[in-house]
Amino acid sequence: MTPKMERALVSMALKSAEKPADDKTSPVPNCPTPTQTPAALKGVSQTLLERIRAKEAQKLQAVMTRNPAQDERLLMMSRLSELARILRNVFVAEKKPALIMEVACNRMVASYKSALSTGEMEKHLRLLAEVASDWLTIVPIRKDFYLKLNKNTELSVIQDKLHARLKEEERL
Repeated sequence: MTPKMERALVSMALKSAEKPADDKTSPVPNCPTPTQTPAALKGVSQTLLERIRAKEAQKLQAVMTRNPAQDERLLMMSRLSELARILRNVFVAEKKPALIMEVACNRMVASYKSALSTGEMEKHLRLLAEVASDWLTIVPIRKDFYLKLNKNTELSVIQDKLHARLKEEERL
């Protein structure tokens, strides 16, 4: 937990400890929580609803306590499927077995729908090479880095793999 979050929890605990004393003097009545379920949920067991609500609360807490680096990685992972398609098109257009990282980044920046810098695009390509290492490899030769694409692998297989990995990382 971050220090800011710890301070917020401590202050919340102090406020909640002070509230019972304040509630005796304040004329605000306590509203009971509604025990009736909406008409759309009639016939659904109460235990199932409680489990669903608990799971939603757990997901919400996981999103709130996630660190910024993990958020950034998830954002990058969500873009990888589209970037893989663009990268394959760049390789098909170039008709070369390997491309210099800088050239590939420039072509992909020009083709991607959102504005990304070449540095950000390079980070995305490195992440793509990490996640789909059997499809894309980065080869250092002298001072340059080359991207080598396995053209025998179907793009749909790679995209399915990327979606599965994204779902896996979202669960953490």
